[in-house]
Amino acid sequence: MIKKKIIMVSDSFPPVPSGVSKYTFFLTKKLLERGYDVSVITGGVKNKPQEENEIEKLGGKVIRVGKLISVIANGTRCFITLPSPYDFYKLKKIFSSYHDAVIMQGPLGLTLPYPTTLFSKAKKIGIFHSVTDKPNIGFILFKRIMRPFLDALDEKIAVSKSAKNEIEKYFGPQNMDIIPPGIDTKIYSPSKGKRYNDKLIFLFVGRLDERKGADNLIRAWKQIRKEGIKKCNKVPSQLFIVGDGPMRQDLENEVKNKKIEGVKFFGFIEEKKLPEIYASADICVFPSKGGESFGIVLIEAMASGCCVIASKIRGYQDVISDGRTGILFSNEKELISFSEKLSQDETMREELSKNAIEESKKYDWDKIVALIEEKIKN
Repeated sequence: MIKKKIIMVSDSFPPVPSGVSKYTFFLTKKLLERGYDVSVITGGVKNKPQEENEIEKLGGKVIRVGKLISVIANGTRCFITLPSPYDFYKLKKIFSSYHDAVIMQGPLGLTLPYPTTLFSKAKKIGIFHSVTDKPNIGFILFKRIMRPFLDALDEKIAVSKSAKNEIEKYFGPQNMDIIPPGIDTKIYSPSKGKRYNDKLIFLFVGRLDERKGADNLIRAWKQIRKEGIKKCNKVPSQLFIVGDGPMRQDLENEVKNKKIEGVKFFGFIEEKKLPEIYASADICVFPSKGGESFGIVLIEAMASGCCVIASKIRGYQDVISDGRTGILFSNEKELISFSEKLSQDETMREELSKNAIEESKKYDWDKIVALIEEKIKN
Protein backbone atom coordinates (compact mmCIF):
# COMPACT_ATOMS: atom_id res chain seq x y z
CA MET A 1 0.00 0.00 0.00
CA ILE A 2 1.35 3.45 -0.95
CA LYS A 3 1.75 5.71 2.04
CA LYS A 4 -0.14 8.99 1.99
CA LYS A 5 2.33 11.88 2.12
CA ILE A 6 1.60 14.60 4.67
CA ILE A 7 3.43 17.88 5.23
CA MET A 8 2.99 19.32 8.73
CA VAL A 9 3.63 23.07 9.05
CA SER A 10 4.12 24.72 12.42
CA ASP A 11 6.20 27.55 13.86
CA SER A 12 6.05 25.69 17.17
CA PHE A 13 7.83 22.35 17.41
CA PRO A 14 10.29 20.97 19.98
CA PRO A 15 12.40 22.38 21.54
CA VAL A 16 9.87 25.23 21.67
CA PRO A 17 8.07 24.97 25.06
CA SER A 18 4.39 25.36 24.22
CA GLY A 19 1.14 23.46 23.94
CA VAL A 20 1.12 23.85 20.14
CA SER A 21 4.66 22.49 19.99
CA LYS A 22 3.68 19.43 22.01
CA TYR A 23 0.50 18.98 19.95
CA THR A 24 2.43 19.09 16.66
CA PHE A 25 5.02 16.60 17.86
CA PHE A 26 2.50 14.01 19.07
CA LEU A 27 0.21 14.40 16.06
CA THR A 28 3.21 13.85 13.78
CA LYS A 29 4.32 10.84 15.79
CA LYS A 30 0.87 9.25 15.78
CA LEU A 31 0.40 9.76 12.02
CA LEU A 32 3.79 8.13 11.40
CA GLU A 33 2.76 5.19 13.60
CA ARG A 34 -0.38 4.82 11.50
CA GLY A 35 1.63 4.45 8.30
CA TYR A 36 1.71 7.99 6.91
CA ASP A 37 4.80 9.59 5.38
CA VAL A 38 5.12 12.83 7.36
CA SER A 39 7.52 15.75 6.97
CA VAL A 40 7.46 18.65 9.43
CA ILE A 41 8.37 22.16 8.30
CA THR A 42 9.29 24.39 11.21
CA GLY A 43 11.72 27.10 12.35
CA GLY A 44 15.46 26.68 12.64
CA VAL A 45 17.16 26.09 16.01
CA LYS A 46 20.79 25.65 17.07
CA ASN A 47 20.58 22.23 18.67
CA LYS A 48 18.66 19.19 17.48
CA PRO A 49 16.11 18.14 20.12
CA GLN A 50 15.56 14.55 21.20
CA GLU A 51 11.98 14.69 19.82
CA GLU A 52 13.37 15.26 16.34
CA ASN A 53 15.37 12.05 16.64
CA GLU A 54 12.16 10.23 17.60
CA ILE A 55 10.43 11.48 14.46
CA GLU A 56 13.34 10.35 12.29
CA LYS A 57 13.40 6.89 13.90
CA LEU A 58 9.78 6.49 12.86
CA GLY A 59 10.66 7.39 9.27
CA GLY A 60 9.60 11.03 9.34
CA LYS A 61 11.54 14.20 8.51
CA VAL A 62 11.94 17.55 10.23
CA ILE A 63 12.83 20.33 7.79
CA ARG A 64 14.14 23.49 9.47
CA VAL A 65 13.81 26.80 7.63
CA GLY A 66 14.52 30.38 8.54
CA LYS A 67 15.23 31.60 12.03
CA LEU A 68 13.01 30.97 15.03
CA ILE A 69 12.52 34.11 17.11
CA SER A 70 10.48 34.80 20.23
CA VAL A 71 7.92 37.59 20.51
CA ILE A 72 5.51 38.67 23.22
CA ALA A 73 1.90 38.16 22.15
CA ASN A 74 -1.35 37.41 23.97
CA GLY A 75 0.35 37.88 27.33
CA THR A 76 3.04 35.25 26.78
CA ARG A 77 6.21 34.45 24.84
CA CYS A 78 5.45 32.99 21.40
CA PHE A 79 7.76 31.77 18.64
CA ILE A 80 7.57 32.64 14.97
CA THR A 81 9.73 31.72 11.99
CA LEU A 82 11.40 34.35 9.82
CA PRO A 83 12.10 32.73 6.43
CA SER A 84 14.82 34.21 4.21
CA PRO A 85 14.30 34.76 0.45
CA TYR A 86 16.18 31.49 -0.11
CA ASP A 87 13.77 29.74 2.29
CA PHE A 88 10.85 30.82 0.10
CA TYR A 89 12.57 29.21 -2.87
CA LYS A 90 13.20 26.09 -0.75
CA LEU A 91 9.55 25.96 0.38
CA LYS A 92 8.30 26.40 -3.18
CA LYS A 93 10.43 23.43 -4.24
CA ILE A 94 9.18 21.29 -1.33
CA PHE A 95 5.54 22.05 -2.06
CA SER A 96 5.96 21.46 -5.80
CA SER A 97 6.76 17.81 -5.02
CA TYR A 98 3.82 15.45 -4.65
CA HIS A 99 1.98 15.36 -1.31
CA ASP A 100 -1.58 14.37 -0.43
CA ALA A 101 -2.29 16.96 2.26
CA VAL A 102 -0.74 19.76 4.25
CA ILE A 103 -1.68 20.36 7.89
CA MET A 104 -1.08 23.88 9.21
CA GLN A 105 -1.01 24.77 12.89
CA GLY A 106 -2.32 28.33 13.20
CA PRO A 107 -3.04 28.66 9.45
CA LEU A 108 -3.52 32.44 9.58
CA GLY A 109 0.00 33.08 10.88
CA LEU A 110 2.04 35.60 8.89
CA THR A 111 5.11 33.39 8.49
CA LEU A 112 5.11 29.71 7.42
CA PRO A 113 1.37 29.31 6.68
CA TYR A 114 1.41 31.98 3.95
CA PRO A 115 4.01 30.40 1.63
CA THR A 116 2.38 27.04 2.38
CA THR A 117 -0.99 28.28 1.15
CA LEU A 118 0.57 30.00 -1.86
CA PHE A 119 2.72 27.08 -3.03
CA SER A 120 0.88 23.91 -2.04
CA LYS A 121 -1.70 22.49 -4.44
CA ALA A 122 -2.68 19.66 -2.10
CA LYS A 123 -5.55 19.40 0.36
CA LYS A 124 -5.17 22.06 3.07
CA ILE A 125 -6.16 21.38 6.69
CA GLY A 126 -5.94 24.23 9.17
CA ILE A 127 -5.90 23.70 12.94
CA PHE A 128 -6.81 26.73 15.05
CA HIS A 129 -5.40 27.06 18.57
CA SER A 130 -5.60 30.73 19.58
CA VAL A 131 -7.84 32.61 21.99
CA THR A 132 -7.33 36.21 23.10
CA ASP A 133 -9.11 38.08 25.87
CA LYS A 134 -8.27 41.48 24.40
CA PRO A 135 -9.07 42.49 20.82
CA ASN A 136 -7.01 40.43 18.38
CA ILE A 137 -4.95 43.17 16.75
CA GLY A 138 -3.53 40.82 14.13
CA PHE A 139 -6.99 39.79 12.94
CA ILE A 140 -8.20 43.40 12.98
CA LEU A 141 -5.24 44.79 11.00
CA PHE A 142 -4.78 41.93 8.53
CA LYS A 143 -8.33 40.62 8.16
CA ARG A 144 -8.51 41.41 4.43
CA ILE A 145 -5.18 39.70 3.78
CA MET A 146 -6.10 36.68 5.89
CA ARG A 147 -9.55 36.09 4.43
CA PRO A 148 -8.36 34.43 1.16
CA PHE A 149 -6.07 32.13 3.16
CA LEU A 150 -8.92 31.16 5.46
CA ASP A 151 -11.16 30.48 2.46
CA ALA A 152 -8.42 28.37 0.82
CA LEU A 153 -8.61 25.77 3.60
CA ASP A 154 -10.38 22.55 2.64
CA GLU A 155 -10.84 21.48 6.27
CA LYS A 156 -10.95 23.66 9.39
CA ILE A 157 -10.40 22.26 12.87
CA ALA A 158 -10.58 24.14 16.17
CA VAL A 159 -9.08 22.60 19.30
CA SER A 160 -12.01 23.86 21.39
CA LYS A 161 -15.28 25.74 21.26
CA SER A 162 -13.41 28.83 22.46
CA ALA A 163 -10.92 28.58 19.58
CA LYS A 164 -13.78 28.29 17.09
CA ASN A 165 -15.57 31.28 18.62
CA GLU A 166 -12.37 33.32 18.31
CA ILE A 167 -12.26 32.86 14.52
CA GLU A 168 -16.00 33.40 14.05
CA LYS A 169 -15.86 36.59 16.09
CA TYR A 170 -13.71 38.20 13.39
CA PHE A 171 -14.50 36.23 10.23
CA GLY A 172 -18.12 35.16 10.68
CA PRO A 173 -19.63 31.63 10.83
CA GLN A 174 -17.29 28.83 9.72
CA ASN A 175 -17.71 25.22 8.69
CA MET A 176 -15.29 24.10 11.39
CA ASP A 177 -15.09 20.91 13.45
CA ILE A 178 -13.96 20.85 17.06
CA ILE A 179 -11.31 18.20 17.66
CA PRO A 180 -9.41 18.63 20.94
CA PRO A 181 -5.71 17.92 21.50
CA GLY A 182 -4.81 14.45 22.66
CA ILE A 183 -2.62 12.76 25.25
CA ASP A 184 -1.03 9.35 25.40
CA THR A 185 -2.84 7.73 28.32
CA LYS A 186 -0.19 5.01 28.43
CA ILE A 187 2.39 7.69 29.20
CA TYR A 188 0.25 9.91 31.44
CA SER A 189 -1.12 7.53 34.05
CA PRO A 190 -1.28 7.21 37.87
CA SER A 191 0.98 4.17 37.53
CA LYS A 192 3.91 6.31 36.35
CA GLY A 193 4.74 7.64 39.81
CA LYS A 194 4.19 7.28 43.53
CA ARG A 195 2.47 9.67 45.84
CA TYR A 196 4.20 10.79 49.02
CA ASN A 197 2.92 9.17 52.22
CA ASP A 198 4.01 11.99 54.51
CA LYS A 199 3.04 15.12 52.59
CA LEU A 200 0.43 16.56 50.27
CA ILE A 201 1.87 17.75 46.95
CA PHE A 202 0.45 20.68 45.02
CA LEU A 203 1.82 21.02 41.47
CA PHE A 204 2.01 23.82 38.91
CA VAL A 205 3.20 23.03 35.37
CA GLY A 206 3.62 25.80 32.83
CA ARG A 207 5.64 28.74 31.58
CA LEU A 208 6.62 31.21 34.26
CA ASP A 209 5.20 34.30 32.61
CA GLU A 210 2.48 36.78 33.37
CA ARG A 211 -0.33 34.89 31.64
CA LYS A 212 0.06 31.57 33.43
CA GLY A 213 -0.54 33.07 36.87
CA ALA A 214 2.15 31.34 38.95
CA ASP A 215 2.61 34.65 40.81
CA ASN A 216 -1.01 34.49 42.01
CA LEU A 217 -0.54 30.91 43.17
CA ILE A 218 2.62 31.70 45.13
CA ARG A 219 0.93 34.70 46.73
CA ALA A 220 -1.94 32.45 47.87
CA TRP A 221 0.30 29.55 48.86
CA LYS A 222 1.33 30.86 52.29
CA GLN A 223 -2.28 30.87 53.48
CA ILE A 224 -3.15 27.59 51.71
CA ARG A 225 -0.27 25.85 53.47
CA LYS A 226 -1.06 27.40 56.82
CA GLU A 227 -4.83 26.90 56.87
CA GLY A 228 -5.41 24.04 54.46
CA ILE A 229 -3.50 21.37 56.31
CA LYS A 230 -4.82 21.99 59.81
CA LYS A 231 -7.07 18.97 59.44
CA CYS A 232 -4.85 17.12 56.99
CA ASN A 233 -2.72 14.23 58.20
CA LYS A 234 -0.05 14.88 55.55
CA VAL A 235 2.17 17.58 57.03
CA PRO A 236 3.85 19.62 55.72
CA SER A 237 2.37 20.17 52.25
CA GLN A 238 4.57 21.34 49.38
CA LEU A 239 4.15 23.26 46.14
CA PHE A 240 6.20 22.04 43.18
CA ILE A 241 6.72 24.63 40.42
CA VAL A 242 7.64 23.00 37.10
CA GLY A 243 8.55 25.27 34.21
CA ASP A 244 10.77 28.16 33.23
CA GLY A 245 10.27 31.64 31.87
CA PRO A 246 10.92 35.37 32.32
CA MET A 247 9.30 35.53 35.78
CA ARG A 248 11.24 32.66 37.35
CA GLN A 249 13.93 34.74 39.08
CA ASP A 250 11.37 37.21 40.46
CA LEU A 251 9.24 34.35 41.79
CA GLU A 252 12.21 32.65 43.42
CA ASN A 253 13.24 35.95 45.00
CA GLU A 254 9.73 36.51 46.34
CA VAL A 255 9.68 33.05 47.94
CA LYS A 256 13.08 33.68 49.50
CA ASN A 257 12.53 37.27 50.65
CA LYS A 258 9.07 36.64 52.09
CA LYS A 259 10.20 33.35 53.62
CA ILE A 260 7.38 31.39 51.99
CA GLU A 261 7.90 27.78 53.02
CA GLY A 262 7.25 24.59 51.10
CA VAL A 263 7.91 25.86 47.53
CA LYS A 264 10.32 23.97 45.27
CA PHE A 265 11.30 25.17 41.79
CA PHE A 266 12.20 22.42 39.30
CA GLY A 267 12.78 24.57 36.22
CA PHE A 268 12.14 23.13 32.77
CA ILE A 269 11.59 19.36 32.80
CA GLU A 270 11.83 17.30 29.62
CA GLU A 271 8.72 15.57 28.37
CA LYS A 272 9.73 12.04 29.34
CA LYS A 273 10.05 13.00 33.03
CA LEU A 274 6.75 14.87 33.31
CA PRO A 275 4.47 11.82 33.80
CA GLU A 276 6.31 10.85 36.97
CA ILE A 277 6.01 14.39 38.36
CA TYR A 278 2.26 14.48 37.67
CA ALA A 279 1.68 11.02 39.15
CA SER A 280 3.46 12.02 42.38
CA ALA A 281 1.17 15.04 42.91
CA ASP A 282 -2.15 15.13 44.75
CA ILE A 283 -3.49 18.46 43.52
CA CYS A 284 -2.60 20.34 40.33
CA VAL A 285 -3.28 24.08 40.17
CA PHE A 286 -3.51 25.99 36.89
CA PRO A 287 -4.17 29.68 37.68
CA SER A 288 -3.89 31.09 34.16
CA LYS A 289 -5.21 34.63 33.78
CA GLY A 290 -6.66 34.09 30.29
CA GLY A 291 -5.76 33.56 26.65
CA GLU A 292 -6.10 29.76 26.82
CA SER A 293 -7.80 27.88 23.99
CA PHE A 294 -7.70 24.50 25.73
CA GLY A 295 -4.98 23.56 28.23
CA ILE A 296 -3.10 20.34 27.48
CA VAL A 297 -1.71 20.45 31.02
CA LEU A 298 -5.25 19.94 32.32
CA ILE A 299 -5.74 16.61 30.57
CA GLU A 300 -2.20 15.49 31.42
CA ALA A 301 -3.00 16.07 35.09
CA MET A 302 -6.42 14.41 34.81
CA ALA A 303 -5.00 11.31 33.12
CA SER A 304 -2.38 11.11 35.90
CA GLY A 305 -5.09 10.97 38.55
CA CYS A 306 -4.47 14.44 39.98
CA CYS A 307 -7.22 16.65 41.36
CA VAL A 308 -7.33 19.76 39.17
CA ILE A 309 -8.02 23.29 40.37
CA ALA A 310 -8.08 25.73 37.45
CA SER A 311 -9.08 29.29 36.60
CA LYS A 312 -12.65 29.75 35.43
CA ILE A 313 -11.66 31.05 32.01
CA ARG A 314 -12.49 30.30 28.38
CA GLY A 315 -10.67 27.24 27.15
CA TYR A 316 -10.37 25.70 30.61
CA GLN A 317 -14.16 25.66 30.91
CA ASP A 318 -14.22 23.61 27.68
CA VAL A 319 -12.21 20.89 29.43
CA ILE A 320 -13.18 20.87 33.12
CA SER A 321 -16.63 19.86 34.32
CA ASP A 322 -16.76 21.98 37.48
CA GLY A 323 -17.18 19.89 40.61
CA ARG A 324 -16.98 16.58 38.71
CA THR A 325 -13.63 16.34 36.90
CA GLY A 326 -12.03 19.32 38.60
CA ILE A 327 -12.74 22.61 40.34
CA LEU A 328 -12.85 26.04 38.70
CA PHE A 329 -12.15 29.23 40.66
CA SER A 330 -12.89 32.87 39.83
CA ASN A 331 -10.58 34.76 42.19
CA GLU A 332 -7.78 34.34 44.72
CA LYS A 333 -10.18 33.92 47.63
CA GLU A 334 -11.83 30.95 45.89
CA LEU A 335 -8.42 29.50 44.98
CA ILE A 336 -7.44 29.51 48.66
CA SER A 337 -10.80 28.19 49.82
CA PHE A 338 -10.96 25.30 47.31
CA SER A 339 -7.32 24.39 47.94
CA GLU A 340 -7.95 24.23 51.68
CA LYS A 341 -11.08 22.14 51.18
CA LEU A 342 -9.32 19.64 48.93
CA SER A 343 -6.40 19.44 51.35
CA GLN A 344 -8.74 18.38 54.12
CA ASP A 345 -11.17 16.16 52.21
CA GLU A 346 -9.53 12.95 51.02
CA THR A 347 -12.86 11.48 49.86
CA MET A 348 -13.42 14.47 47.60
CA ARG A 349 -9.90 14.12 46.18
CA GLU A 350 -10.48 10.44 45.41
CA GLU A 351 -13.81 11.15 43.68
CA LEU A 352 -12.39 13.95 41.52
CA SER A 353 -9.38 11.81 40.65
CA LYS A 354 -11.55 8.86 39.59
CA ASN A 355 -13.78 11.07 37.42
CA ALA A 356 -10.78 12.85 35.89
CA ILE A 357 -9.09 9.60 34.86
CA GLU A 358 -12.29 8.38 33.21
CA GLU A 359 -12.84 11.72 31.43
CA SER A 360 -9.25 11.80 30.15
CA LYS A 361 -9.81 8.59 28.17
CA LYS A 362 -11.77 10.48 25.52
CA TYR A 363 -8.64 12.52 24.79
CA ASP A 364 -6.44 9.52 24.09
CA TRP A 365 -4.32 10.27 21.02
CA ASP A 366 -5.44 7.12 19.24
CA LYS A 367 -9.02 8.45 19.27
CA ILE A 368 -8.04 12.01 18.38
CA VAL A 369 -5.74 11.10 15.49
CA ALA A 370 -8.47 8.87 14.02
CA LEU A 371 -10.73 11.94 13.77
CA ILE A 372 -8.00 13.96 12.05
CA GLU A 373 -7.29 11.02 9.77
CA GLU A 374 -10.89 11.24 8.55
CA LYS A 375 -10.22 14.84 7.49
CA ILE A 376 -7.15 13.72 5.55
CA LYS A 377 -9.08 10.99 3.74
CA ASN A 378 -12.26 12.95 2.96
